[in-house]
Amino acid sequence: MTSDTSRKDKCPRCGAVMPAGEGDTLCPACLMSGALEPTMAMAPGEALSMGGVSEFPSEFGDYRLLGLLGRGGMGTVYEAEQLATGRRVALKMLGQQLDSPEMRQRFLREGRLAAGVNHPNSVYIFGSEEIEGLPVITMEIAKGGTLKDKLKEHGPLPWAEAVDAILDVISGLESAFSGGVLHRDVKPSNCFVCPDGSVKVGDFGLSVSTLAKTDTFVTAHGKIMGTPAYASPEQLRGDTLDLRADIYSVGATLFTLLTNRPPFEGDNAVQVVANAVNQKPKALGEFRDDVPPELERVISRCLAKEPEGRYPDYPTLRNVLLPFSSRVPEPASMKLRASAGWIDYLSAFLVPYVALMLSVGALEFHVRPFVDRTLYAGRFHLICYGLGFLYFAIVEGIWGAGLGKRLKGLRVVRTDGGRPGFVRAFIRIVIPFLCIEAIRVPFLLATISARDMSEWTGTHALLHIGISNVVPWIAVLLTVRARRENGFATVWDRITGTRVVVTPKGTVRGAVEQTVTAVEEGQAQSIGPYRVTKALIPERWLVGSDPVLRRPVWLLRRTAAGPSSERRSLARQGRLRWLQKVEGGDATWDAFEATPGQPFSRMVAKGTTVPWSRLRHWLYDLASELWAATGDHTLPAVLSLDHIWITAQGQAMLLDDPWPDVEAPADGISVSELAGQQRFLSAVAACVEATSLPLHARGVLQNLAAAKIEKLSFLTGILRGLQDRPAEVNRGIRAGSLFMMPAYVCTMSCVGYYQDEVIQDWGGLVAEPFLFCIMVVLGIIALVQLCEFPFRTIVSHAIYRLAVIDAKGERAGIGKLYLRWVIVWLPLLLPMAWAGLLLRGERLAPAFFVAMIALLLWICGAIYAVIHPNRGIQDRLVGTWVVRQ
Repeated sequence: MTSDTSRKDKCPRCGAVMPAGEGDTLCPACLMSGALEPTMAMAPGEALSMGGVSEFPSEFGDYRLLGLLGRGGMGTVYEAEQLATGRRVALKMLGQQLDSPEMRQRFLREGRLAAGVNHPNSVYIFGSEEIEGLPVITMEIAKGGTLKDKLKEHGPLPWAEAVDAILDVISGLESAFSGGVLHRDVKPSNCFVCPDGSVKVGDFGLSVSTLAKTDTFVTAHGKIMGTPAYASPEQLRGDTLDLRADIYSVGATLFTLLTNRPPFEGDNAVQVVANAVNQKPKALGEFRDDVPPELERVISRCLAKEPEGRYPDYPTLRNVLLPFSSRVPEPASMKLRASAGWIDYLSAFLVPYVALMLSVGALEFHVRPFVDRTLYAGRFHLICYGLGFLYFAIVEGIWGAGLGKRLKGLRVVRTDGGRPGFVRAFIRIVIPFLCIEAIRVPFLLATISARDMSEWTGTHALLHIGISNVVPWIAVLLTVRARRENGFATVWDRITGTRVVVTPKGTVRGAVEQTVTAVEEGQAQSIGPYRVTKALIPERWLVGSDPVLRRPVWLLRRTAAGPSSERRSLARQGRLRWLQKVEGGDATWDAFEATPGQPFSRMVAKGTTVPWSRLRHWLYDLASELWAATGDHTLPAVLSLDHIWITAQGQAMLLDDPWPDVEAPADGISVSELAGQQRFLSAVAACVEATSLPLHARGVLQNLAAAKIEKLSFLTGILRGLQDRPAEVNRGIRAGSLFMMPAYVCTMSCVGYYQDEVIQDWGGLVAEPFLFCIMVVLGIIALVQLCEFPFRTIVSHAIYRLAVIDAKGERAGIGKLYLRWVIVWLPLLLPMAWAGLLLRGERLAPAFFVAMIALLLWICGAIYAVIHPNRGIQDRLVGTWVVRQ
């Protein structure tokens, strides 16, 4: 009996004999070569070797083919004009020689997956149909070619331009992945350049759904799908994939943009696969020397052989790439730098200072250098300074930021954008300390007359303490010329050629619950190619489904001439895509995409408010769309809250008609003039949760409500700036504001109190100094806060840029602040005072027990405030909230 595998078939592309039952239409060699070079640009009018149109323009169904854009292993892509609308599209059709049930399934599957992705950085799919017996996918056209074409024309890209392109690619892939799509074939030839320079991800031919389990013919283990030069090792091995496989391909694509060559090469496909799986890519430095080493490290991590070694998700990868983009970093204000510098100072010097003080004592550390007047006597000071300087040189020189700057979202860079390096960072910290010590030490040496430890008096100690606390303000004088105009550059910034900037971070939006009706198959009623699943307004607004692409659509009955040509061609994220005009039921309908999400008016029904952390994004989206729609005359004459649609990804869109499924329609606002547009946006802003609104946003919304903003472009720019400013009080910031100052002062006080003769036993070490310092320090902090309330803030809040507000969102009055202080401090201070009286009576055990109970309860209250950072126990009792300044 003859085995099935003995029967031979021929590859339709090269004619090679291949075993039957392989499951692929092409032989392995053609599949691999197609993966290596799937999209080949061709000159207009060039004949296709694989069949197709060779003369342009030519009619093809409802389209006029204008030219050839390219061809690949599965089909040919043409530039076309839709005759009914005049819209320019890219028409991808399956090659006739590849037409088979399996290839049709794979071809239409690409359309379904790509149709589920709607993002400015992803090629949009308008529809899928069959024309003259061939499956066709109609998609958005990117007239700038591909990144591969750009490399052919210009060679390796400047590294900032390459990073910009990859950031666009990441955005498109992230949107696809949030919709359950893994691309699996990211490479320069699948990244399309738009006329405005932005980049879109396309060609989802090898994509796989991370949600469905139906596409088994491309997910089976052992199948090598994708381009070997850009595919991850686990993809080449046929292992199970996750988004880190696409992150690998993103790194490989960035490598190519910088070098004009893939990270792995070989004489043939087998060698390429072997190198990709087993070899490390060559260092970027072998091809060009201007790429920052940090960027090279980012690419190396993306190209790690094992998924665990790569970046775990797209937001993380975006944030590490943003510093290398062409986006101009925002200089850090002196207020931010001061608070971050204070935290960095404690991180660098507190630990060595405490260790040395406990090791050698206060006399050896502070007094001996000014009595003996030798360099050896000051060795402990030099050790403390040296360790602190080393901290700054390492964390800022190598990583760009220490603990304080990381908490504040800052980093140190050279003027050319690179990291400062060890030497520059060391000089940066040495300069202000030298300016201080060059005055403090000579002054103390000249004024202290003691020549022996026994001659040291209280006057000498007070002089030492006073000068040591006054002279450091000299460093502040070195910052007086730091202004926004010069990037807030200080003296040490100018000398070292560095700046402190705000670390750019990608915007993270919260997901929104979806309310769009899911696609339902098997409905009897159809309009054009769509099946009707629900009527929002009978005979007026229907929900339908595309049975081929398996996505929902909205069908709006046309009552007049229909959407203008400008509206039909809109491709902005702030508006729904118009798909096509269809005839059905004795009426003409306009088909729009039905983006998953829910109407804004439903989210704010019955007085429900929205946190500022979400509403700020929607205000910016709406302002951007108003500005753009005013320019191209596609803005509806009247808008209301019912015209706002919030997508599942947290994007605000404008509907052409108000959403019909509401209990009570919202009032319409004429937006033909700027004043009306501001009233509309102010109505949206009025839905904000007042107790979540930072102080920095309050003035903007007040000016918006008063219609004081001169141009919509000004407002859009202002709202864009608010996207990067902190919107919430996180737990780290709240913990720092509560614990850092008391912990620092208590530590310094305990260390200062330490003397060798005090330590007689364990009880003497722990109980007496500890209780004494805690009582005194916390009492002083409470008293200082009490004196600060007339200024409506306290030092710890000023350092961390926090403010206390009332239920109306206004700064809390002095009365509430005092009441808040009473709730925080009296339960601690009264037991502490009683413990102090017991301590004076030498009743050590009861005093220690009372003090510990009171302190533990106070710490528990502070921990609760950290867990609920914008509203601790004291805030709930008084009716206040903590927000960002």
